[in-house]
Amino acid sequence: MKEFNYQILVAIVNVILLGFICLFWLFPSVSPVEDDPILKLTQFCMFIFMFVLWAANYWLQYKSKKKKWYLPLAGAVLYVAIVSFFLLLVFPFINNFFIS
Repeated sequence: MKEFNYQILVAIVNVILLGFICLFWLFPSVSPVEDDPILKLTQFCMFIFMFVLWAANYWLQYKSKKKKWYLPLAGAVLYVAIVSFFLLLVFPFINNFFIS
């Protein structure tokens, strides 16, 4: 695969992943607003975690020596799997640990 085509593929996949982050972060909630500082800190930590993981994924894909088409797609699938695992299991556990 030509390097220019690979960089375009990496950019497209990572723009979609950045949209995934914004969808989780900016999606409006129908629940009433709570002024819980621990909850806000947890949400901020989740956003920072998602953004740092996305930046690491993008950097690793961009600097890859093998310019194969499946690397950005595998990175995207791993990113979604890792973020989903942390958002659904790890961060709620941490949040319950500090609240109770």
